[in-house]
Amino acid sequence: MSAQHKRRQPSNRLLTTLTLVVLTGLTPVVSGQSDLSSLPERDHMMSMSGEFVLASVGDLMIRRPASQLTDPEVQAVFDLIRNADLAVGNMEGELANLREFDGPLNGFVGTHEVAADLKLMGFDMVNRAQNHLLDSEFAGMFSTNSLLDAAGIVHAGSGQNLQEAAAPAFLELPKGRAALIGTHAPIFPEHNRLAATPRIGNLGGRPGLNMLNYSETILVSPQQYDALLQVREGFLQYRDNYDNPRPVGVVSPETGVSLSASSSGRNDPNYRVARGDEIPGTVVYTVNENDVERILRSIRNARQLGDFVIAAAHIHQSQSVVEFQHLSTRPPEFYVELAHKAIDAGADAFVGTGVQTLRGVEIYKGKPIFYGLGEFFRESQWELPIAVAAADADQSRRMQQFSRNFGGSTQSLESLVATSHYQDGVLKEVRLYPTELGIEKPDSRLGIPRMAEQGHAQRILERVTRLSDQWGTNIDVEGNVGIIRVN
Repeated sequence: MSAQHKRRQPSNRLLTTLTLVVLTGLTPVVSGQSDLSSLPERDHMMSMSGEFVLASVGDLMIRRPASQLTDPEVQAVFDLIRNADLAVGNMEGELANLREFDGPLNGFVGTHEVAADLKLMGFDMVNRAQNHLLDSEFAGMFSTNSLLDAAGIVHAGSGQNLQEAAAPAFLELPKGRAALIGTHAPIFPEHNRLAATPRIGNLGGRPGLNMLNYSETILVSPQQYDALLQVREGFLQYRDNYDNPRPVGVVSPETGVSLSASSSGRNDPNYRVARGDEIPGTVVYTVNENDVERILRSIRNARQLGDFVIAAAHIHQSQSVVEFQHLSTRPPEFYVELAHKAIDAGADAFVGTGVQTLRGVEIYKGKPIFYGLGEFFRESQWELPIAVAAADADQSRRMQQFSRNFGGSTQSLESLVATSHYQDGVLKEVRLYPTELGIEKPDSRLGIPRMAEQGHAQRILERVTRLSDQWGTNIDVEGNVGIIRVN
């Protein structure tokens, strides 16, 4: 499909009667259904006929328009997006008219022109469930969503209440109807404020995102467990000094021990002894089953009502406490299980973002799972105090280090554009195009994607191949492109 042909097509969000109903505040129902058995067989499969191409990228951490740049290596990247039938990414941060916006300008906030510019690049749908959703509070969230609506970019994962945030978003394409469901797992306890709450009748309904909550248990060796018990007992010997001591729970190596880490108990970690071949330091995540069922219900419903379904998740969690969370290269077990359940529930593709580096690719039941596509744009050095001359530009500023040398590495400036090629509803191949974000360029070009040169591209593909090995994914490297052929 040509870029010109794609831009002529309508891209209106389909607000069906069902979607309007959930916005009025029906109580969520937990069905316990996690697969497609409740749907007729005719509704199980993707129904886009002929050739269909999905372009997937990572985080859109973009502050200023870039589509008009004449740099051929930049335009080559955008052409991959424009030439796809459907292009999806993660909208990382907020957008606002900086001259008129009345909300707080904090964190990652880009100018209002970005929304229309993303459309010119070829983007059709974006996930909005991400940890920077409220950088500029509710005003920033609503400003961004309105600008995306005006630009004709469909978004999912955030809304005025939980029903709206959890609902699938629909897009009418010439070949059929696409659907997107977005979710996010919080990084820190304070990020729970990002979660939307349900509206029941005319009560409640806090704006926010479609949250996947969880609890953590850290695995330890028997010796480490004994040492933790000694620390705990050392604290408890002073318990009688206080009028209202916290309750003391029962502990065991099997269920674990909670070690007080704060007066509120909000951040108290739980530890249990590793079993079998489990590795001490591994984090075991227990997800909220109600949240999982809500996400899967939206995917199942989108499968029935849509021709092509994308499940998107913004997840930073790492496998171990010894990893740098934002640079964790292998997904934890709960993330893999979530992706598999999403495919089982009817998703045709699972697009994961969150970590600021690349993770592997899995082909599960003939469907692509991208566990981490990195940063498509990374204009994090664009700080408002610098842009408005309220502070001096300085290479030692924290955000400057975050932008160029995060974690002592340039991996956060390396990314992929993944194009998934379907024929009559069947995935035939996935093509991986390595990009880099101006590692050697001046700050004015830092964070803008361009095709990686051959040697650099080979190194990126070698790393992704290694990270995909646990699922037996075979990636053939041809020139500067990685190709996954699906039998």
